[in-house]
Amino acid sequence: MLVAVGLNQKGATVADREVLALPSEELLDALTAFQALDGVDEVAIVSTCYRVEIFAAARCPAAAELSLRHALEARAGRPLPLFELQGEEAFRHLVRVASSLESAILGEPQILGQVKDAFHRAAEAGAAGKELASVLSRALAAAKRVRTETAVGRAGVSWGNAAAALASKVLGPLAGRRVAVIGAGEMARLTAQHMRDERASVVVLNRTLANAEALAAEVGGEARPLDALEQELLRADVVVSAAPAAPAALAPEVMQRILHARRKRIVMVDLAVPRAIPAETGALPDVYLCDVDDLDRVMKAAMAERAQAAQHAERIADEEVQKFARAEAERRAAPLIQEMRSRASAIAREEVERTLRRLGEDPELAKRLDAMAGSIVSKILHAPSTRLRQAVCDGGANDPLVAAAVQIFDLSAAPAARGDAA
Repeated sequence: MLVAVGLNQKGATVADREVLALPSEELLDALTAFQALDGVDEVAIVSTCYRVEIFAAARCPAAAELSLRHALEARAGRPLPLFELQGEEAFRHLVRVASSLESAILGEPQILGQVKDAFHRAAEAGAAGKELASVLSRALAAAKRVRTETAVGRAGVSWGNAAAALASKVLGPLAGRRVAVIGAGEMARLTAQHMRDERASVVVLNRTLANAEALAAEVGGEARPLDALEQELLRADVVVSAAPAAPAALAPEVMQRILHARRKRIVMVDLAVPRAIPAETGALPDVYLCDVDDLDRVMKAAMAERAQAAQHAERIADEEVQKFARAEAERRAAPLIQEMRSRASAIAREEVERTLRRLGEDPELAKRLDAMAGSIVSKILHAPSTRLRQAVCDGGANDPLVAAAVQIFDLSAAPAARGDAA
């Protein structure tokens, strides 16, 4: 059975998370140590800045949960607000993590790759085998459905996303467009990153050229001194002002001359409060000026879209958990049904052989009697098998129908209860 034990940003502080943080050089030793714990068969560790979560395949989930809790708290040197999940709920959590439904920023794309990497590294270390590989495959398929069937990862909810969205409404796709970012602070950095993600060509202009160069290197753009802004305005498709005061080049009389020379539209995004770009500049022909109120409206619309997408994503997660539950029920019920069918088939074969001894050896008759006996067994046991699978899915070994089948058919095999299953 799948077990998940750990903590994340929803229930634990950064102080709790950092005591469990696993640098890559310590991961192999941690995987080896966790796999050796009582009740744990296979293990993978998802460790990011927001979470440290252990996913394990366990024949005895209760023992595995206890062992993992003790090991994590021993590592921290104190009690921790750990969550503990088994079976379907553990799988649901993994699906939600991989789909970014558990992320601090709903829809962020990095977590899917981080989950894949965590399980692959566990497999390479010999800590994860076929059980966790099967679980990962199902979780990734669910995450792919969320990404392709919903807008969870597509609706921007940051200033940078909003600025890119507004610019693309005016200019179309930003790929290949030239974006001038004025400033090198946090707002400038976030916006430059999103423009880069849109495959725009980013130019960073700042009074301190070294700061512009640092940001340009981070986003794969180029850096220019602020006094080169007027020349840059002749070429740029988008200008993002993330500085507290607009340079003189953005004054309406200067911009009017620049617009006459460039003869094409320009989108200007003013991130400052109070606004740095004069309203008169925004009123010029071919200038599309956006301020923080415009961006806020885009962000609110994006949040509403993402919230609606999240509801759709939750329904997909529910569907995938139900598929997982059915598959687990099939796996748990298989020994019971197999033994029931084997006993019935053995009885049918004995009767066929007894009949043939009375009628004499006849290969063709033997073949027909075998086929008939097999068909009778399959038809008689079809309904009981279907009901047993459902019973195991609903209640495991504790379901009265399962116990009755074991008694009625005198079976030795029985699925373990949900708390003790592999």
